[in-house]
Amino acid sequence: MIFFYIDCSMSFSSSIDSIPYTSLSNLSGIPSIDVAGSSVVGPYNDIILTFGGSYGGSYGYQLIYTFDTKNSTWNSLTTYGILPPIRKGVRPVFSYGRLYAFGGFNNFNGAYYNSLDMLDFRFFNWTNITLSNAPSGRDGYVSALLSDGNILYLGGYVSGKTVGLDIVYLYDTNNNLWQNMSTAGTTPESRGYFTSVLNLKKNRLIIYGGESNRVYYHAAVPTLAVLDLSSNPFTWISQKVSGNFIPPHLLLHTANVVHNYMILAYAAVVSTAILIYGLSAFYKWYKVTGFSNKFVATP
Repeated sequence: MIFFYIDCSMSFSSSIDSIPYTSLSNLSGIPSIDVAGSSVVGPYNDIILTFGGSYGGSYGYQLIYTFDTKNSTWNSLTTYGILPPIRKGVRPVFSYGRLYAFGGFNNFNGAYYNSLDMLDFRFFNWTNITLSNAPSGRDGYVSALLSDGNILYLGGYVSGKTVGLDIVYLYDTNNNLWQNMSTAGTTPESRGYFTSVLNLKKNRLIIYGGESNRVYYHAAVPTLAVLDLSSNPFTWISQKVSGNFIPPHLLLHTANVVHNYMILAYAAVVSTAILIYGLSAFYKWYKVTGFSNKFVATP
């Protein structure tokens, strides 16, 4: 397993020329899991949690693992209550001491789950809060916690086919309610196993990559799209980008925001590059290449 972190204490700007990283691949207890969900949890946001996934082609293993970023230790987490079925393709969301895990897929029994399971971190107790009007079971979607307490769910696979991005599903964590919203604007192509990040300053959701067909890989277009969350209904808007580097299509990658940058790392399609996408007003791409003591960025 490859496990590392990037030191983001440095400032990101258009003059960026290197990013230091530290390998943690030699740590003991690293779980060997595939397509697991992950979330940053804890009162100080210093714990990385993994949920579900598959291990060696099976699902009979530990449901949750945690990584303590302060002590650099991996542990399995014992939980109680109504334990969720282990599945993959889930994007869990952490909010005010609770972890919400929706959907997922089990490729052994072919089940798509539309259950919503909540883990209370005070007692590490699971509760199933699935409602009759919950969205259909899916995996490979994206999720985001909005400032009003709603969790946004978008896209993914339902019964092996990608679903359109013209419908946004919202779960109200305050009132335990599901609702859906039709989006405005030019809708991007449907997709699964893509990523999203929130640009809180502009109240926008930025999605990247993914595939529009699971059987024969087809990159969803446009590769990057922006959903304006400040409008009602939410509106897809066009966004011009710059930079000499044209990023590849990515699938099963990761995306995180650091300052004004979205960092895309690793993928099922391209596994040798780390990409940096500027979320500033300039919307400029940077490519980070190499795997030595430093990554070298090329505009």
